[in-house]
Amino acid sequence: MPNMLSSGPLLGRAATFSLVGLVALVMIGGGLAHLATPTSFEPLVPAFLPAVPVLVLAGLVQIAIGAFAIWPRTRAWGGLAFAALCAAYLPLHLWDFFRPDPVFAPPVAASIRVLVQLLFIAAGVALWRRARPTTA
Repeated sequence: MPNMLSSGPLLGRAATFSLVGLVALVMIGGGLAHLATPTSFEPLVPAFLPAVPVLVLAGLVQIAIGAFAIWPRTRAWGGLAFAALCAAYLPLHLWDFFRPDPVFAPPVAASIRVLVQLLFIAAGVALWRRARPTTA
């Protein structure tokens, strides 16, 4: 009887499934939250941008990325888009260290947010690598 834990394809599918679940949950859940209560995310938007339209657009983009991650034919693009969006959000989280009215205080909370963004970027890249078509 083969050892199921040493089975590469089984573990590979489980890892891909976990990455898809993470991306879909974070993106679709976050997108729905942005659409349901955009004003609760306003402190994260720089003052020079129109907060509610930006947040509604961000919510729609997040939902689309989550859907892309679920659908096998677009999964690689969903992972790459997730990584790119998290990288784009990273400056907003870093900005919290320097603004006079930080959204995430104390600084340890902002540090955790930055760490989470970095982990999300890594997860998106990992999903992209796993899901992209191989050329043999």
